[in-house]
Amino acid sequence: MNKFIELRNNYFEKEQDPSFPLFFLKKYQEENLVGTLNSETILNQFKEIMQLATKKEIKESEIVKGLAYLGQNDYLDRYIVNLIMDNHLLLTKEGFDKVVIELLSKEKTDESVVYALVDSCIECDRDVLTKETLENVLKYHIKQLDVFSIVIDYLYHFKVEGFEQAIYEWLKEDYPINIKIQLIDLLVELYSLENLNYENIENLLPFQANKKLFTDYMAILNKEQPIQHNGLTILQSMFYGDFENSGKGNNGGMAVFLKTLGNELSKSKEVSLVVTLTITNEWSHNQSLMNFYSDNHLFLRAPIYIDATNKDPFLKKEQFIKRAIDRFLIKLEIEPDIFHVRYLDNASRAVALLSKQLGKRLVFTLTPDPHRNMTNNDGTLKAFDANEYFQKLNKIKIGDELISESDQIVGIGDHTVGKELESYFPQLLKEDKKDALWMISEGIKAGGNPENTDEKLNSYKELKGINLKKEFFDRPIILNVGRLEQLKSQDELLKAWGNSSISDVYNLLLIGGDLENPSNDEMKMIHSFEEYLTEHPHLKDKFHHMGALSNEKIRMIEKKIMEHQENYPQIYLCSSKKEEFGIAILEALSQKFLVLGPKRGGVKSYLENDINGFLIDTSNWQTISEETEIIIQRFKNNPIAFERIQDAGEKTVKDRFSMEEIAKEFLLFYLSLERGKVNEY
Repeated sequence: MNKFIELRNNYFEKEQDPSFPLFFLKKYQEENLVGTLNSETILNQFKEIMQLATKKEIKESEIVKGLAYLGQNDYLDRYIVNLIMDNHLLLTKEGFDKVVIELLSKEKTDESVVYALVDSCIECDRDVLTKETLENVLKYHIKQLDVFSIVIDYLYHFKVEGFEQAIYEWLKEDYPINIKIQLIDLLVELYSLENLNYENIENLLPFQANKKLFTDYMAILNKEQPIQHNGLTILQSMFYGDFENSGKGNNGGMAVFLKTLGNELSKSKEVSLVVTLTITNEWSHNQSLMNFYSDNHLFLRAPIYIDATNKDPFLKKEQFIKRAIDRFLIKLEIEPDIFHVRYLDNASRAVALLSKQLGKRLVFTLTPDPHRNMTNNDGTLKAFDANEYFQKLNKIKIGDELISESDQIVGIGDHTVGKELESYFPQLLKEDKKDALWMISEGIKAGGNPENTDEKLNSYKELKGINLKKEFFDRPIILNVGRLEQLKSQDELLKAWGNSSISDVYNLLLIGGDLENPSNDEMKMIHSFEEYLTEHPHLKDKFHHMGALSNEKIRMIEKKIMEHQENYPQIYLCSSKKEEFGIAILEALSQKFLVLGPKRGGVKSYLENDINGFLIDTSNWQTISEETEIIIQRFKNNPIAFERIQDAGEKTVKDRFSMEEIAKEFLLFYLSLERGKVNEY
């Protein structure tokens, strides 16, 4: 029996503890895994704060005592801030306010403590900081951008005057563009749009480099670009990526899916507007705050400063993100009827909080992640280091909260996946939630513009930026598409290919990653490729890695590869440790590749062994290599056999995953939810 599932079932059946995180922490100690956390003190502080959060009656003195724990752990800080907000009516000038002022007046107060206290004051609507205190905070912490940003937010929220000259001076400094936009918003809020010094602002270096951003931003402030919407408005958040950067950084298949889904939904006469929302920190040349990808599908890039170097960048910014998105939507005069979140993170939690604050409907796409990674292969609880443990606990907590608060829940896949979700989330079987789960698959635009595609395929040279020699296509190819990260295991795939007989027959083509401005994860993966090929120079001409490409260009390359299939099948191999669904896999199936996907995750909901593809063990390069070799040897010189499976894969996409049909399911779902009739279907 999976120990984690057993604990989940025990908790939700008996509810002997008031919160699952607290219950799980106690069980972790009982299993003697607490030693791996390296800090008994932090663990006890977590338990103390969790217990306070579940008490029916709490005193302000207990909250004030908890303030002493701030600054030791980012996850503990978030629990403390939530405790403060949940009990804001208890706060007094003599208690909470006094301690806050004392801490913020000290030069050596840790920046994470400063952030948590200022954030709490804003959210609890306690204007306790004098101009002198704020000036001290800025003096001590002005180079710490998270603190600087939250102080700007404080000035905005409480309309603190007396900083006009300072704000214009700050605008001249080398701050990120999102902080500069925050400063301009502050000027407008305090001193009105009419008094804004347009010329000084337009000449700021970031706006000189991206004039469209400035023009569109000013148009929003002047309400020159009103967004027309008179009926059902759906907001779907993604936060990981951008429609224009597929395959770069953390930008994966979800961006492709949401772009296509939004375009398709917006065609309906019953939908007034679909808004897809992300947070953009790095602004490329001529990138805008908003773009229409169809007449009624608006893509919004919220200019919210996030420190991307943080391991969990949204964690402490939860309330800040909520407030910033609220203000952004108000500026655009957009009032969504339905908010749809799709991740177990604090940014999605922020959107959920906003939807409830506005009294709107909340939809949550649920996946069993990280729940299925909480045990070892034998089902025993897995040991983690402290940060990883608390990160996973945070995700689990957010998942339970979103289930509780959602008006409706979407699972990705079929009935089998639904049963898996119920095993990890037994609260779905309770009376108030048993009809809340809808299973809807993701999908792709299986067709396209044939004439346009044929035109481009006639001249392969027209694929700009593609540096593939013609000879590369003379051998069969194993293709892998996706962002570069450890979970995707492209380094393991390279070893599986290079350390086996597979490389005697197949070339390996990897597509993904930002080669111009790689993240740390991307740099590690690229370095591993270079290191491996240096040790195996004979493989260099058989291997090619290219950076992220648009979905359209990937389709063209896939079509080009399939033109050359003869005695060996052209293979698409997804090497991910697990894949919740796999948009790139569907794309490959639609192009008639022989697809090999991971056993772990949601791919099994549509890929069946020896029917329309193969599920393989992607735990490490050895298992990938062994199982792939067996499949290749089986189909060698037997085109009838592998084409049968490839045809079945193509049919799977046409029958079950065409975006037109998937969008119809989502439309029915949203309309039913808006009319309050979801459970009747």
